[in-house]
Amino acid sequence: MSRQSDFLSQRRRICSWDLQPQQLDSFKASLEQQLRFLPQMTWYRLKALDDPELFPCDLLVVYSWHLSENEMLMWLDGFEKRLKKQRAIWIPSLIVTPLALSSIPEILERTLQSNWYFDLIHPEHLSSLPIRVANLLRIHDHLHELERYESEITQLQTVVGSIEKELERLKNGAT
Repeated sequence: MSRQSDFLSQRRRICSWDLQPQQLDSFKASLEQQLRFLPQMTWYRLKALDDPELFPCDLLVVYSWHLSENEMLMWLDGFEKRLKKQRAIWIPSLIVTPLALSSIPEILERTLQSNWYFDLIHPEHLSSLPIRVANLLRIHDHLHELERYESEITQLQTVVGSIEKELERLKNGAT
């Protein structure tokens, strides 16, 4: 089976976290319905970021459209730190926010300095939701692939080191 078909056949876990769960509206219901109908996805609603249902998670969707522009920028910094503290920085996030375009340059600068992958989506532009989800899931898959490569390289370095030691031992024993 090819890597592409393997990715398509694999079931993915999407977790959503609502920063204002007490407020119910038709938009949240619509967004959750769209998440539930994405193919090959299992959807979980988190109560908090430290919810045990977070792990394992392939994508975290955060509902944050009630935050002002300044609150959002501060929240992003704190959110990234909390993910790092939980060793969950590899979980890409899709953040639903009506953030104005004026804050994008500041977020771009912060994002370039970070090691966290996320995307922002405006609540009125959910038509791109499936593509954004797919892109973030591919990033997630690539990050885990890099982790597997690093592990294999470490194992190979250990094997090469023991072969070098054995060669040195044989060389010293032969002289």
